[in-house]
Amino acid sequence: MFQRIKSLLSTIRGLVEHNLKLTILLLIVLVAVMTFVSYEALHFTSDPKFCKNCHPAEKPGPLGEVYSWSKSKHAMAGVQCLDCHARPGAVQYLIAKVSALYDVYGEFLKGPEHKMHVLQLSSDPEYAAKMITNQNCLFCHTDAYNEKVRSGNLMRIIIPLRKVDGVTNPKFRQMRGLPDVLTQGVRTETDVDPKHNKHFQNGLNCVDCHIMIAHSGITGYRTNMGICFDCHDVKRQEGRKPPSNEDCMACHRKKDTVIPHDPIVFGSGDKAVRFEHTFHTEIFQCNECHDKTFWKKKKGTVTIRFSDHLSNGYCFSCHNGSKAFAWQQNCAKCHGKAPLPERPITYKIKDAAPVSFSHDFHTQVFACDSCHTKLWPMKRGAKKMTMDSLYQGKYCGSCHNGKDAFESTECDKCHIEPKKK
Repeated sequence: MFQRIKSLLSTIRGLVEHNLKLTILLLIVLVAVMTFVSYEALHFTSDPKFCKNCHPAEKPGPLGEVYSWSKSKHAMAGVQCLDCHARPGAVQYLIAKVSALYDVYGEFLKGPEHKMHVLQLSSDPEYAAKMITNQNCLFCHTDAYNEKVRSGNLMRIIIPLRKVDGVTNPKFRQMRGLPDVLTQGVRTETDVDPKHNKHFQNGLNCVDCHIMIAHSGITGYRTNMGICFDCHDVKRQEGRKPPSNEDCMACHRKKDTVIPHDPIVFGSGDKAVRFEHTFHTEIFQCNECHDKTFWKKKKGTVTIRFSDHLSNGYCFSCHNGSKAFAWQQNCAKCHGKAPLPERPITYKIKDAAPVSFSHDFHTQVFACDSCHTKLWPMKRGAKKMTMDSLYQGKYCGSCHNGKDAFESTECDKCHIEPKKK
């Protein structure tokens, strides 16, 4: 056996010595073919279509990472899986490809439970920050980090191995209209300025806020306001002082984007109240009502009852004569039409004709606050009136004194027998 191998090697050596040029040519071709095959294999196994074999779901969430990515702005810009899920640089790309062999091992030998466990971890910002570092994001979105990474890494092997390795800023940014997030903030037309540089200096990772930016399944998604509030609440407990959650203009640069344009209508019909944010925000700051008086809840979830007029709650915390007109002054200032009782109030008296009180008649002469709540509570039956009290100038007697209106002793003007049908 050994002699046969030795003889074969001798024969090959002889062929090489007698055909040196051909041998070198064949070696060059072999290396070229192997390089081409390896290059294509790298690209093929990095393509989202290949990734979909293990992430096949057609919905956002675990197993639907390719689907949700396809809806993102990163996908529209041609940014693919390994552009973000591996650090910039040709060597880092190759390291990521080798590391991915463990995922292949897990896919075939560890079963779906293992894969689901790993995928669910990706929703944890701390875990995600190890997968997608700040350097990955800032390489494309800043100039300084782009230059730093490019100067310290081999970015190509003859040609770039992927899109991200060909990114050179500021050219790349400017071609796509992207600001440098650390020095320029955000686009001028953008409503919210998250002050990226300040967050970065305070030790936050990009994925702390933008964890679902590529996998929300929502085109144009950047982050969620709830993420900001939750983080700010935690920082306050740690003794930090982020902006108040109610201080909208600390982050929003355009007031009209956070203020509802359409009025909020309480009630129905011509007696409804139409609340205009645009008018009130000319006088008050957002946090004077939110969240002290009104929680920022979905429209229609706050119900104001008539009894709330007397509680100094809701609108009446201001409309009590302190910051704004008292609600008793004129109901029609808020209501489209004063919400008067539709029928007269009838007082039935023993051994006397009933008295019929008409709001329609009296409000043509007096303002609402002439009687409410100086003389009468805003609740029917809350006070018991007697003729003695009228004679003493109380209740109706405060006006029916012979000066403002006829005397309360003129009984037949109020006590009227109803007409018999």
